[in-house]
Amino acid sequence: MRFYLIIGIAFIVISFVMFLMGLLKFIPVPIGAILLFASILFTVSMFNSRNQFRGFNR
Repeated sequence: MRFYLIIGIAFIVISFVMFLMGLLKFIPVPIGAILLFASILFTVSMFNSRNQFRGFNR
């Protein structure tokens, strides 16, 4: 689980740089924005799904 968190943070940094490059007109802005959103969503979902209640076993 810690490995996915480190990978997620690395993807956030990479996609943030790509988003900044989009704002500077090097790449299209929607590509950078979609990658930034997806990387944040992946990282937050990995961080939040580790301690969920799985129900009572019968």
